[in-house]
Order: sequence, then structure tokens, then C-alpha cells
Amino acid sequence: MNIIFFSRLYYPHVGGVEKHAREVAERLSKKNHQVTVITQNHEKKLPEIEIKGGVKILRLPYSENKFIIWKNLLTIKKYIKNADIIHCHDVFFWYLPFKLIFPTKKVFTTFHGWEGIFPIPRKNILARKISEKLSCGNICIGDYIKKHYSTKPDFVSYGGVGLKNINHSARDINNKNQVTFIGRLEKDLGLDEYLKALITLKEKHNFKITFVGDGAYRKQAEKIGKVTGLVKDITPFVSQPTIILSSSYLTIMESMALGRPVFSLYQNNLKKDYLKLFPGKKHMWIAGSANELVSQINNYLQGPTLKVRKQLQKAKNFAKDQTWDKVVNIYLNLWKKGGINKHES
Repeated sequence: MNIIFFSRLYYPHVGGVEKHAREVAERLSKKNHQVTVITQNHEKKLPEIEIKGGVKILRLPYSENKFIIWKNLLTIKKYIKNADIIHCHDVFFWYLPFKLIFPTKKVFTTFHGWEGIFPIPRKNILARKISEKLSCGNICIGDYIKKHYSTKPDFVSYGGVGLKNINHSARDINNKNQVTFIGRLEKDLGLDEYLKALITLKEKHNFKITFVGDGAYRKQAEKIGKVTGLVKDITPFVSQPTIILSSSYLTIMESMALGRPVFSLYQNNLKKDYLKLFPGKKHMWIAGSANELVSQINNYLQGPTLKVRKQLQKAKNFAKDQTWDKVVNIYLNLWKKGGINKHES
């Protein structure tokens, strides 16, 4: 099949959507499908056209103006015309003009996340509903999307684990003086509460704290720990004997796969459902405030080692079962359900 992915950003940009799109695209390419990712050029030095992992990447000039984006897309209309499938990663609005030009072409959407504003503005919910109605089918990354956006998903996914080596054991969990936060250093990820908890924990336990990420809270984070900035591969950081703090499905599962204890914090009802509706929730610790997070980590540090080892092993088994190949099969089944019958490799 000739497949086109629309993604606002893509490799080498770092992010959950970018990683998801790349993992799926490259695996589809290995199944002998022709995959093209149409994205925006976030760095001027990047080539406009590049082949990576068997996937053709077309980078358009970066813009946040939808009319300029549509104008840029029209210059590569031939790619869209020749595609069997268009699949939008959140940015269904990119395809709106082509819905009129190619009314019968099959277009699908993956809804990856939320806009960081809670309560969710009505216009954001309306935009999702329009994308859903005009798509031939959709995948929701997390059950919380169904609840908070009233989306009716054809499939629900949480992404996959693609670590090259997930054979590490939890034998070194007794080294508990290190805490690593992985994610954007932004308010919508609960940084106010995370920082409050970490300050308390550092005073009590003299933790070594590392923040793997970047964002508006970088200066506050640097006051209590080391900030690495954005990294392309989190494996070196989760491979160390460390307590992991994260609120992202992909990071949570990769940390679990390496036998690391994962603690997450929510700051509103949407983020609460994001975590509480996650099928791996029973294998991690979830808190609703800085004080609760501090209490959970204190209990973890004092808890029976055997009990902790069993929980981490169950988490590891769960995470290892969440493969990207399973995610790819969700895409193939979605397209088949949507009327594409020639998706066999």
C-alpha cells in the first residue's frame, strides 16, 4: 500500500507523537508498504526530502498558520492523490481542503493527547468531533480521550516498548538514592507538584535528582537537580538504578520494561483518568498531590524488598508484552475495518 502519515513534527524532533509515528511507519515499511511522512521542518538545516528507516520524509516550511500550511500542502498534492491511505496524527485539519478535492479517499486519525488546558475548551472538543466524523476510523491513545472528548474510538492503544535491550533485572533496586524525572518541564505535566515533592524528598533522603527533558520550569528544576534537556533516547537514564517519575505512557512502559519503579502524579481529573484508566496502573504508584507522592516514595523506600521485587517483575512482564508490532496490527485492522482490503504485505 501507499500510505501517507501527516504529523506536525517528526524525526529527529523528540516527542511522544513523533516516536509513535516513526515506530509505526518504519515497521510498515518493513512489511513492504510504501510509507511517506509529511511533516514540518523544525530545523532549517534538515533536508526537505530524506529517507530514514525505509520511510520517505517530506518536510514542509514550518508554520502555525493553517492557511500557509494548506498552501504548502497543495504543492505536494500529487503525493496525496496517489496515496491509498492518509493517516493523520492529531492534525486532521491539514487534510480538510483535500477532503473536498478527493472526497472518496480513505483518511484516518490517531488522537494522541490533549492540549494542556483543563477544563477542555468547548472548541477543542468540537474540533475533535469534526475530525472524528470526517475520518473513516480512529485510534485513541488512552481511554481518557473517549471520556473527556466524547470520542468513539475504533481502537484504543497506549503505544509500545521498543527498547533494544530489556533484559536488565531489578537486582540493583536497593540503590534507591537516585530519582529521575522524564518528560517536558511544563505546568500541564504537574511540575508544580512534582517539584514540591522533590524538594521535600531531597531534604529528607539527600536524593540525586535528574530531569530528562526541557521546558518553562527548567530554572526551577536546576535549583534541585541536573537538567539534561531533550534527549533522543531515554534508555541510558532508565537503565540506571533509579526511581522514575513520569506521566507519559511510553516512558512509563519503557521504565517498567527495565525493572524500574514508576511514580506518576496527576493535577486534574483529566490527568487522573489518563493514569487511572491505563491498563498498567496496578504496576505503578499514582498520586494526586505532592504530599501523597512523598508518602508513596517514603513507603517504597521502607517497604519489604521481596514485595517490591514481585511488583516490579509484574510491571516488567506487562511492559514487555506491549510491542510496537501489536500497535502496527491495530493500524492494519483499523484500515481494514475502514474499507481498505489490500493491506496484506
